[in-house]
Amino acid sequence: MASDHPGKPNEQTTDKNTTTSQQQGPPIQWPPQSHPPQVCYPPAIVPPNAQFHGYNALPPGGGYGPYPYPYPPPGPYYGQGYIQSEHRHPCSGACRCFLAFLILVIVILLLTKLIIWATLLPRFPVFHVANMHVTNFNTDANPFTARWETEIRIENPNTKLYLYVDGMEVFMNYNDKYDVGITWINPMFMESKNKTSMRVVINTGESAHHAVPIWIAQDMGKDQKNGGVNFVLKIKVWVTLKSGMWLWFRRSLMLNVECDDLKVNFGNSSREGTLEYIKDREDCYVSA
Repeated sequence: MASDHPGKPNEQTTDKNTTTSQQQGPPIQWPPQSHPPQVCYPPAIVPPNAQFHGYNALPPGGGYGPYPYPYPPPGPYYGQGYIQSEHRHPCSGACRCFLAFLILVIVILLLTKLIIWATLLPRFPVFHVANMHVTNFNTDANPFTARWETEIRIENPNTKLYLYVDGMEVFMNYNDKYDVGITWINPMFMESKNKTSMRVVINTGESAHHAVPIWIAQDMGKDQKNGGVNFVLKIKVWVTLKSGMWLWFRRSLMLNVECDDLKVNFGNSSREGTLEYIKDREDCYVSA
């Protein structure tokens, strides 16, 4: 039955609800719904002056499995590393071919040089002092005067190479201390397996430009009184080796020749001396 007063609630209805709730007891509280753990990513590195516009919106209906979150975006380094390993410079193949060709050319040149060297067997010429005679040896004169006449034997030991002596500068050295005389020898030509002799004359004291210091002359005077003076013959030789078989083969060298242990005995004469006799005198030392 409706109430006559519309502003008041229905008392009967209220009583029924109260009675029903008293009979049923307290309401059952169900455990709260569990949520999946939230995945947190490190914040993006933003420059100091840049403005942050928020994260990208989730795709509609996105998420994976029972979670309402989308798949994390793949790292930028996965695909890029693979792409870089496959990327090749367009000229890498050509560079490798050029490098292989260059190595091949160098190997061929080295083998060719070794073959020619083994075929020709180039050797230095041989120098040997056969005799020496000294005259006008005056250590008391100012400037010092002397004349050396030396016989030098030269041999070309090469069997397939010609020897061209382009120039020779000869020095007479006292006891390996000081050059007391100098001269030049004209060019010469020697065939393979050939020998020749040349006469070398050195005069000193003729010019003040090549005068020997007084203290050197005094030392030679002391050795002269004791019976003998030791000299060393030094030669600078410019030679060219040419082949008759390989016409393009030519080798130019500057050789240093040193003939030591040349003792001149003066005996009773004070101004004339001869080379001391040695049965098996060694050849001169030759170096490039």
